[in-house]
Amino acid sequence: MPITEKSPEFYKHYPALFHAYFPIVSAETLHLLCKAGYTYYNAVLCLDALVDEGDTKALVEMLALQEETIKILTSIYGYKSPFWELWQQRKAEYFKAIQTEKRLLTTPEVSFEQYSSLADDKSAFGKIAIDSLWVQSNTQNKTVYEKLLLSHRYFSIGFQLYDDVKDFARDVRRRQFNWAVYQLQQKVDFAGEQHEPNTLHKYLFVKGVGQDLLKEAIAQFEKAKAVVTELNIPSGWLQTIEQMITTIQSYLETTEGYLAVLKTTLALKKERNTAPFFNFSAVKEESIHKGLDFIEQDFRQHYAELKHTMYLGNAEGFENTCQVHTSDTFQRALLDDCLYTIAQRYRLPFTSFFEEEYHYFMERINPEVGVWQYFPTVQEIAPDIDDLAQIMQFFIHIGKKDEIAKHCQKAIDTAINSRSCANGGIETWILPKHNLTSLQQKQQYFNESKWGTGPDVEVVANFLYALHLYDPKAYLSVIQKGISYLFSQQKEEGYWESRWYYGNYYGTYVCVRLLQCFGDQYTNQIQRAVNYIKTHLPTEPLSIALALLTLKTVGLNTDETAIILQKQLLATQNILGGWEAMNFIKPKAYEPYKSETLTTAYTLKALCF
Repeated sequence: MPITEKSPEFYKHYPALFHAYFPIVSAETLHLLCKAGYTYYNAVLCLDALVDEGDTKALVEMLALQEETIKILTSIYGYKSPFWELWQQRKAEYFKAIQTEKRLLTTPEVSFEQYSSLADDKSAFGKIAIDSLWVQSNTQNKTVYEKLLLSHRYFSIGFQLYDDVKDFARDVRRRQFNWAVYQLQQKVDFAGEQHEPNTLHKYLFVKGVGQDLLKEAIAQFEKAKAVVTELNIPSGWLQTIEQMITTIQSYLETTEGYLAVLKTTLALKKERNTAPFFNFSAVKEESIHKGLDFIEQDFRQHYAELKHTMYLGNAEGFENTCQVHTSDTFQRALLDDCLYTIAQRYRLPFTSFFEEEYHYFMERINPEVGVWQYFPTVQEIAPDIDDLAQIMQFFIHIGKKDEIAKHCQKAIDTAINSRSCANGGIETWILPKHNLTSLQQKQQYFNESKWGTGPDVEVVANFLYALHLYDPKAYLSVIQKGISYLFSQQKEEGYWESRWYYGNYYGTYVCVRLLQCFGDQYTNQIQRAVNYIKTHLPTEPLSIALALLTLKTVGLNTDETAIILQKQLLATQNILGGWEAMNFIKPKAYEPYKSETLTTAYTLKALCF
């Protein structure tokens, strides 16, 4: 059976959506109609595969599915029912749609009415669900029947519009008629621009065409809803229409959010930073020097490429003064950690540069809690121990350990006293356990409903490492309990899996880094991690850098695997001096954060460690 990721769940029981309008039909008959409908739906998918892709294997399966459908329907209607006249009519409509679609592909001017008729005809077999129930009800309530067909027409137009926007790139590649493609061609010369499909897909929204079509789709669904609302009968059909409206509204907001993020990022890149970067002229190795020069170029743009910009809109329940949020607090702390390693290696003058970074972080601290938030402008995001840990490490590196006690002690105590778990882990979000303010209650709600709760292994490892650097004696018990938690999370193959980071190498690196602080005490767990790296060599720059850092952390600088990884990194440096951005942080599904600047920084750290 052809697999399609766009097949909605409601196709499995399509006739049942309309049953409320024809209650006389028995449950047994309805079950058979649903079975026949879904079987024929899959036959149509086979036909689409045959027509669109020339998949001849689909022909045999299509014929078998059609035969099974006819058997079921014949068991219900016999041979002489008026149902079969409607069946033939719907078949004719569907095959007309196939011919129309081919013809419109080469038609210079296509009207929306032509497109609407095409969408209605393409959904002909969906109308059989209504036909079958009406005939089974002895063709009573013709007014209801006609209203349902009209509602179905509007629904089909709306659904086709939505489909065309989603399938834009695919249909460009396959040279299939698509209303979104046709509309964009009125504004962009496809041949002249010589753009590949994914680039054209971006133009679809940059030019506003995609948004307009999604809004028109919603308007068509609203018409479909209005027609059946007049009948004043609650039904699965009405619920399905409402669900589609909600789905497209969400898709539209996501799209507009993407554009807002894009515009914000472009605006950031236009700003210039005249502050001094640290002097790295003493670095003679060409690859390291070019890499630092690459990072400085982003520094000159106020780290526009390093920054993380996200759209967190009102539709998702966020209530903030703006819906586009930009921050680099955590990213700057990670970057500064890498730069510190490089500066130490080459004894570079970094005091004044890192002093400015210190002030940058202090301007962004939440003074009430004594800690940082990933996005300071998003009130629904609580402070977290990952940001805290990373900036603690920075303060310690630059000789400002006393600032931790002065500003961050409350946050450290809250995390340990209120968010420690029985298994030794410490929850990511820094919130008191009891007597939460209204804001903290909102943050806790978002933790439970959106971000996730409980300890996250890589975050725990980073926090414990910061505590060890800060005051190893005072926090020894907390660290030892936390290490027990880390042991319980180490995979059989030897790596640690991250919640907030892509791949298996970041979590493995931060866990090994902590364990190595205790000398030979945890050699078994460290060796398992090393064995994993040696038997699972990464291929992309960020993972290579993290794997190499792990090996160097345990003193394997001259190990054969480390040498191989080092050569791979040097071979993948681009002409500008940087390394390709790779998915790194995963704040939300399908919205990865990645950065050339940060990948380059980790790569340089690994090379210099």
